[in-house]
Amino acid sequence: MTRTGKIARLPRNIRDTLNTRLDNGEQATDLVRWLNGLPEVQSLLASDFQGRPINTPNLSAWKAGGFLDWQRRQDSCGLIRDIVETADDFDDAADHHQIPDRLAPILAAELARATRRLLDTTSDPEKHWRYLCQALRQLNTLRQGDRFAARAALERLRLQIESDRRAEEQRIKENQRLREQATRPIFDALKRKTIISAFGGGETAEKVADHFQHVDEILRDPSDHLTPEVPNAP
Repeated sequence: MTRTGKIARLPRNIRDTLNTRLDNGEQATDLVRWLNGLPEVQSLLASDFQGRPINTPNLSAWKAGGFLDWQRRQDSCGLIRDIVETADDFDDAADHHQIPDRLAPILAAELARATRRLLDTTSDPEKHWRYLCQALRQLNTLRQGDRFAARAALERLRLQIESDRRAEEQRIKENQRLREQATRPIFDALKRKTIISAFGGGETAEKVADHFQHVDEILRDPSDHLTPEVPNAP
């Protein structure tokens, strides 16, 4: 819901400061006096509220609405920061290795040990078979996780290679553009000089060279020399 009261219409930096001071338990009368003394608040009240100042009921209404929304957002932001910090701590403790990848061999070894103990408890072929089937189901679950992790790793590698390839292509294009940009003036000057010499020099030869240069620029980048379409006369 969009709030339209006096305080809700204030700039965000003022509302954030007000919410922080409310959260610290400052007195309403002090906050009202502080708000009404701010030039930004005075300008807003004069233009949108006929100059009526912010009063204690306005602040009470804000505390029951916008301030509570702000507190909920602060709690959510705090929770997200805690989650991120905890994840960073786990990542540092694992030395940036994937924890499931490290855990899988341990689970496989424990599965083998538990299966061996079960098989040693009985000589009944039927129980042997049942224990083996149970172990096989658990082993298949572990193997599926391994295959999924392998596919994910291959996909990450493919994406990285593709990203590196595009970056290299972009680097080559940029280097080529810079080389052309650096050598083009020299090449153009030599070509112009050659054309002028071939046509015997003089003003006419220079005009011919200018014409060839203009044609070369059009062929090099036609989009810069498109003639706008003239609308038909009514």
